[in-house]
Amino acid sequence: MLTLALRTRLRPEATGVTLWVKDHAVALAGVGLIAAQLGWTAFLLAHSYFRQDDFVLLDRALRAGFGWRYLLSPDSGHLMPAGLAIIWVLARTSLYNWLLAGAVIMVLAAAASAALLRVLLTLFGARPAILVPLTLYLFAPLSTGTVAWLSAAVRILPLELALFMATDAHVRYLRGRRPRHAIAAVIWLLIGMACAGQGAVVPLLLFAITVCLILGSPGSPGSPVRWTAAVRRALTEYRRLWLLYGALLAGYCALFFTRLSTSETALPGPGETTRLYRFAATMIGSSAVPGALGGPWRWVASGYAQAGPPGWLEYLSWGIAAIVVAVSAVRGRAAWAAWATLLGWIVLADIVPVAAKGFGGFSIATLAADTGYLADAAGVLALCAALAFLPPDPVGLPLDPVVTSPGAASQSVPRPDLPRPARVAGLAAFGVFLAGAAVSLPAFVAATPSAAARSYLATARVAIEDAPRGTVIADGPVPAAVLNAAFFGTRANTSRVIAPLAAARPGARLSWTASPAGVLASPMMFDDHGRLRPLAMVGLSSAPRRTGCWKVTASGVHIPVRGSLYRWSWTVRLSYSGPAGMLMTGFGGSRRQVTVPAGRHDIYVPVVGQGSTVSAQFSGPAAGALCVTRVTVGSPRPDLAGQAIPAATVPG
Repeated sequence: MLTLALRTRLRPEATGVTLWVKDHAVALAGVGLIAAQLGWTAFLLAHSYFRQDDFVLLDRALRAGFGWRYLLSPDSGHLMPAGLAIIWVLARTSLYNWLLAGAVIMVLAAAASAALLRVLLTLFGARPAILVPLTLYLFAPLSTGTVAWLSAAVRILPLELALFMATDAHVRYLRGRRPRHAIAAVIWLLIGMACAGQGAVVPLLLFAITVCLILGSPGSPGSPVRWTAAVRRALTEYRRLWLLYGALLAGYCALFFTRLSTSETALPGPGETTRLYRFAATMIGSSAVPGALGGPWRWVASGYAQAGPPGWLEYLSWGIAAIVVAVSAVRGRAAWAAWATLLGWIVLADIVPVAAKGFGGFSIATLAADTGYLADAAGVLALCAALAFLPPDPVGLPLDPVVTSPGAASQSVPRPDLPRPARVAGLAAFGVFLAGAAVSLPAFVAATPSAAARSYLATARVAIEDAPRGTVIADGPVPAAVLNAAFFGTRANTSRVIAPLAAARPGARLSWTASPAGVLASPMMFDDHGRLRPLAMVGLSSAPRRTGCWKVTASGVHIPVRGSLYRWSWTVRLSYSGPAGMLMTGFGGSRRQVTVPAGRHDIYVPVVGQGSTVSAQFSGPAAGALCVTRVTVGSPRPDLAGQAIPAATVPG
């Protein structure tokens, strides 16, 4: 009896849960896919670390106060106040904390993915077919490099979140004409523009989506709407909305070009037009099309997120893409409009900005292979693929309302099914994508190791903790695997990358010098593994003196080195013993006077010149002479034979 009573009592609740799960099965499946994507993202982030631009932006955040001047300062042509705000908080909260940075990336990825699921449900209803475009976005190899790169993730992921939420609010306004949805769309557009320059293209995307909805609205298959009619209808019926979007876009463009004119970014000249065409063709053919089908299958090991698809797979992807576009055309002009929207986004949001910034000294092939430029297109690909194959949910759609009487609610219009060949072709292409992603995603992890940068920073932390109090550190570039000095110049020096770690340990009183000068006791320098080593001078040295040293007096002496140096910025190191006084040192026409203390020391004198002889004059408060035992003219380098701090590198 007790068992029967319990079953009777629990049955309604169990039935309610079952019905709820059944009613929300598609949404729950979408959440499950997002959870799987976050698991993959966590794995990817565990094999990633800060790289290149990340260090520059973190250093910039440490040097700047939080204000409009910092937030509205373009970075390599990008106006990204939202991303700079995130970087500023990360830099001030816990510098070089990849776990914290990864957590921020995970939150942004989850939010963007959930926003896409929301807009797909809004557009097409809770039908299982929406899980296909959702999967295209969640596991797109095109966006892999962005997720694993902080400076790109804080720009692209918030942009995609804003793009999806603006689309959702826009579609809801089209269906209900409620002002709050228009206001929400404007707010999300503003957020998108604050995330990246591509946010300025989102209003154009919303217009294109509106045209696609008109072309694919109920009633259109029997009496197809012409392109011109659809555009005219979109413009006239929602003109107030476009005026609102246009005013926002005009204000952003005015701000962007004003800020750009005050930055160091130079716009390219008309001679770049030919290179632009080649860049566009190469990017679309070698990166975009293979990436849309799960490619590139192989990554260039010497770059980062550089696609290197095998030739035969690249050509095969073109054929498959052509078949998919042609088969989707059974939906009529709506499908063609969807694919045209995707192409327009790639051109306006991904190709034109690169041309506006200029190609620099990079080859067209190298730039076009960078999938980072296409990362934002993954979300648009998902939306456009859905619009090409799936008719929008007609319930409540005011584009073609079906009403029985004034004031009556819109009737539910049956969803037209795709012909069987179109469904088969679409699912086959989806299978190709899944197979390609299964190859491309692990290949990306293998081709972009981060252990070197992680080990370098971890070792540098220990070196700073163990360095003797008051150590003077000669500045120099960090390894190219961390920050490439060929592109970033002095911003890649240890004084910019590692010195902030020492600032957090003020008791050590470590100091950096761009060029060693004066008498320094045991100066040190970072090696390529992040360890501190004694400072050595690499260059030309004097031959041993038979008498033991050169006697330097007020009359002066010339000390030859074994060879001749070209004109450059050099450092002269003199090892001496003797009384205190003033030492005048010259090389190649450059002369410097330095105060020297009594005793046995090494003195460093920066000079600019060329030649093979160092001149020296000494004058003291009393008659006497310095005994100079060795002279070296060269550049400071870490002494790889000297005692390292720490003794071993910290594994990455």
